[in-house]
Amino acid sequence: MYKEEIKDLFYKLVEIQSDTGTKLERDAEDFIYNWLGDIPYFKENPELFGRYEMEDSLDRAVIWGLLKGEGKETIILLHHHDVVDSFDYGIMKDSAYKPEELIKELKDADLNDDARKDLESGKWIFGRGTADMKAAAAIHMVLLKHYSENPEFKGNILLLSVPDEESLSLGARKGASLLRELKDKYDLNYKICIDGEPHERDEKGRGVFYEGSVGKTMVVVYVRGRKTHLGHIFQGINPSHILSGIVSEIDMNPIFSDVVEGEVSPPPSWSFCRDTKKQYDASIPESAGGYFSVLTLTQTPKDILDNVKKLSEKAFDKVIERVNENYSEFRKKGNMDVEKLPWKTNVLLYSEAYEMALKDSGDKFKKAFDEEIDKIKKDISEGKTNIPDSNMDLISITLDYIKDKSPKVVIAFTPPFYPHIANLDFDNIGNDVKDLNKEIVKYAKEELGEDYVRKHYFMGISDLSYVALNDSEEVIPYISPNMPHWGKTYSIPFEDLKAVSAPIVNIGPWGKDYHKFTERVLEEDVFNKTPELTKHTIEYLLSKWF
Repeated sequence: MYKEEIKDLFYKLVEIQSDTGTKLERDAEDFIYNWLGDIPYFKENPELFGRYEMEDSLDRAVIWGLLKGEGKETIILLHHHDVVDSFDYGIMKDSAYKPEELIKELKDADLNDDARKDLESGKWIFGRGTADMKAAAAIHMVLLKHYSENPEFKGNILLLSVPDEESLSLGARKGASLLRELKDKYDLNYKICIDGEPHERDEKGRGVFYEGSVGKTMVVVYVRGRKTHLGHIFQGINPSHILSGIVSEIDMNPIFSDVVEGEVSPPPSWSFCRDTKKQYDASIPESAGGYFSVLTLTQTPKDILDNVKKLSEKAFDKVIERVNENYSEFRKKGNMDVEKLPWKTNVLLYSEAYEMALKDSGDKFKKAFDEEIDKIKKDISEGKTNIPDSNMDLISITLDYIKDKSPKVVIAFTPPFYPHIANLDFDNIGNDVKDLNKEIVKYAKEELGEDYVRKHYFMGISDLSYVALNDSEEVIPYISPNMPHWGKTYSIPFEDLKAVSAPIVNIGPWGKDYHKFTERVLEEDVFNKTPELTKHTIEYLLSKWF
């Protein structure tokens, strides 16, 4: 089915270097936009496709095309056109986007056994973006083109090709606003969003499709201690001591693992952790901080804040107890009376610290905070810092404007935030979508000779997080006031997500080693089986509605 057409388009898309977070993404956007513009349907209806500008410094855009048929029922085809960079290819970098050339060079490369086996089989296509996710882009585009040739098409198909998925998902966040605008303008009813992220076979060798996508919440913990000279150590308290206790309580703690019908999210581990000293001096650090990610299936930002605060308080208590024990032993050794140190556990949410700074310092604080944001924006653009690290500076300046200078722990969120999503969470999902997994499994087995299994959550993080929002009452009030960057460098159009509210399914080809120089995708899936499975899914759903 459309094999040669998909193959030709796939190789053209792969050849376009569209590194995420760079102006190179625009090359893919230009290509997709012009490709859609050459389709007779869109030549006749130019208002039904376009570029939705992201208004960022890179001038990137979401490319969209709407096949407007009969009725309101609409299927969204979603994919991203950006890829991670190709630096890991080393001297093979020039061939990273040319699969046929790359295969020749890989013959002499140091490959693991699995990659070597796949290379020698001739059944896999190697190259940057082959699996993640130019394959899905080619499949979606060709399917849309062929459906557009039916003048009596019943239903609507909306293609969204978004940038920035591999970075902060700005394309999908902006895409949610586009979806809402098109919904209102053309009176669309979004029945399902089909994404095409690649899948990995399960332990039984079965293909996998997903009816949900894992969430990701990044937590920042900042500790302000009491600085002192190393010769008078008990006059202060080391923030690294407190932070290390918090790290110990949280790292790999299964309290943060969700379980849904046998699917389990992994517990967190810290990706950054250190004091904030810029250079050596004979004193303990004034502050320390770190951050980690929580992958969620059911936990909300409220749940995460509650757990992190409890564990931080527990760690702070232990540190104070330990320090007092050490101080007592120290005093005894000097034949001095035993005294208790003045430290008290004090753990705040960022929203609480911000309100305290406003109360204590008002406009002076707001002015200083805005100046710091401007500096951070400049530093980020010049590669001197990044969003997660820069939270330390924003929390620090907030504490500077609070009168109470006692040691504190502040808990905050940092971008990016991905809400978890699953069809399980939709209250009024119809039987058409509810029974879709059975139909996909049946069709794959009977028509494609493939065993497929449904999983509730795609664990790789995806743009599907931005086509709906469940548990909004435990998301919106907790994310925005506890994220220092909110409304400054980062935001999510939560109300647009709620308005779109589309159930989801991810049907993608079998891929391996995404983001590695051995990235590859199964040729048979790209050109035959995944297009067939996606096409059948579309037509099965349309048959239920018309």
